[in-house]
Amino acid sequence: MRQVVKAMAVIIRPRDGALLVSEHTRLPSFQRPLGGHVEFGEYALATIHRELQEEIGQRLTELRLLGVLENIFQCQGETQHEIVFIYGAAFADSAAYEITEQSILDDADGRSRVIWRPPGATFPPLYPDGVADLIATRGS
Repeated sequence: MRQVVKAMAVIIRPRDGALLVSEHTRLPSFQRPLGGHVEFGEYALATIHRELQEEIGQRLTELRLLGVLENIFQCQGETQHEIVFIYGAAFADSAAYEITEQSILDDADGRSRVIWRPPGATFPPLYPDGVADLIATRGS
């Protein structure tokens, strides 16, 4: 069993309500808000700033905690236990909302990309479990 603490940013595009996600193309494919592992001695809020800078080279503003999710699931034959801090955020540079697709800068295997998930999309699945409900009840 592996336990991890993560932090993710919910970024909603103002003009159409699309959600910024990373799309993972390994089978089965899935999408998730951008973010990553909280390093030992690092606060979740600092993780969000670091990860978005590393992943897409963008600074964030208006960060606020939307909630914390906890999931236990199977991945590649191993039980995973994750605790995820979900933050609402906005881009510091409004031009970033116009980027339609981009690669993740620190993705070594090149099997992920950043795209806008249309509002109401149900496929591929959005992880972590519960994030769609959290967004719907707490906003972006």
